[in-house]
Amino acid sequence: CLDACFTQKRRKGTGSGRDPPRTHPDTVFVAEEVVQSMEAEVDHRRGSERVQNRTREEDTIKPGLKVPNSVLDGCNDSFKAADERRQKASTQFFADTGLMALLCRHDRVLWLANMTSAGEKQHYALALIHQLFEHLPPLVTVGLLYDIACQLHRSIKKWGFLGNLAERLTFAISVFHAFGHQWPCQVAYHPRKCPGFGLSDGEGCERFWSSIQRLIPSLRVSGVCLHIH
Repeated sequence: CLDACFTQKRRKGTGSGRDPPRTHPDTVFVAEEVVQSMEAEVDHRRGSERVQNRTREEDTIKPGLKVPNSVLDGCNDSFKAADERRQKASTQFFADTGLMALLCRHDRVLWLANMTSAGEKQHYALALIHQLFEHLPPLVTVGLLYDIACQLHRSIKKWGFLGNLAERLTFAISVFHAFGHQWPCQVAYHPRKCPGFGLSDGEGCERFWSSIQRLIPSLRVSGVCLHIH
């Protein structure tokens, strides 16, 4: 399961310098350079879109997707997380605006990424997924539960993110968020209707955020991320 949290912020320091890097040998944080590299790739692949007029696509089911464009557009309009331009945290006051986590079926953290943008941008999710595949055998497939899995699936198919790794991904929407999606999307992406997900609810990240909420006061005033295990 995959999700972002904007309560685990870190304020900008009064000084201009950064603390010396202190990386734990068993860190679960994805390296800053890896996240930045994925951001650059996403911006590059989407570059042509910025010079074109933004119009609604023809209402068809694109190859590899499960529902028509009109349904995906409706889901996109329903969720704040799907709007990458929506500000959820101020970059004026915060250096790190939140965390994005990737957890296993048993609610154990696999990887975390520090977010530095005001919105929930897709390159954080893509960086975490790519990091996961780096540690899996080449034939392993992954079932991914995410609040806005339909939107991530659409972007991966549209822009070719993750390359051949995308063929090894199956998408579903976390249970408690599924009912906020369009009805056809619920039929196609609800984990109870997708083979292979069993009784996984995809809400492990929410339980993880609840368990670490006591860290908010201390981490908000800490120096540049101490990567912990």
